[in-house]
Amino acid sequence: MVKITLNLLSPAQKEYLRYEHAYLHVRTVMWLMLAFSVIISGLLLSARLMLQDNFATVLTTTTLVNEKNRTLDREITDFNKNLKEVQGIQADFVKWSSILLDINRAIPPNVEIAYLNLEQKTRVFNLNGQALKREDLLALKANLEALPYFDELSSPLTNLLVRENVTFEFTGKIKQNELTP
Repeated sequence: MVKITLNLLSPAQKEYLRYEHAYLHVRTVMWLMLAFSVIISGLLLSARLMLQDNFATVLTTTTLVNEKNRTLDREITDFNKNLKEVQGIQADFVKWSSILLDINRAIPPNVEIAYLNLEQKTRVFNLNGQALKREDLLALKANLEALPYFDELSSPLTNLLVRENVTFEFTGKIKQNELTP
């Protein structure tokens, strides 16, 4: 069978129809692109609004947490400062009670101590008092020299000139290692 094509349009009308058909396709694609752009813009706008709301929520939450953290940080800083002060105090601590007990044990029965000064910073000590006899004074000197706390124990020569009711004075240095805890 033979196919017969009947064309009632002129070539100019055919050309116009072909352009019209192409125009409709382009217009449909453009409308689809416009609709797609509007939908995407709407989605992006709603996403932006949701992100702004989420950012505001996070910002207020973080601000509250930061305020709590600032208070906690301030308390920790104060506590650390107090600890450093306590460490400084403990580093300067000398257990004077054991030194004083040993000095007390070194004093013979007939000797009275009127003045005792132990300086931590300068490591100097002074001891003044009265002994009933010169022998008591010499016993006190020997006992003080036997203690592990003192260096350079010295006394004036006048301590030895009197036989009875001797007023004496001893000075010297405290050993550094005896002052450390």
